[in-house]
Amino acid sequence: MSFEVLVLQDLFTRLPPDVKENIKSALTELQNPFPGTGRANKKEIKGADDVAYRLRVGNYRVFYRVDREEKKVYVFDILTAEQAHKKYGRL
Repeated sequence: MSFEVLVLQDLFTRLPPDVKENIKSALTELQNPFPGTGRANKKEIKGADDVAYRLRVGNYRVFYRVDREEKKVYVFDILTAEQAHKKYGRL
């Protein structure tokens, strides 16, 4: 089961160039977006209104939602771990 990964381009503008490449490479893991699949460290975010997930990429966290019917993954935020803890709490 392969999903299409969609990312807002604005999310990459504030990232350092070397981090952009690491994140882009890690996003391929989201073609199979659910925790327990693939090699990546994926986790469901508990307590969210909608079901959301996070992908850990080094010191960065990629936040996304999954549309099972459309088979699409929507990346809505990319933050450092520190920024993520401040914005969303401890994940």
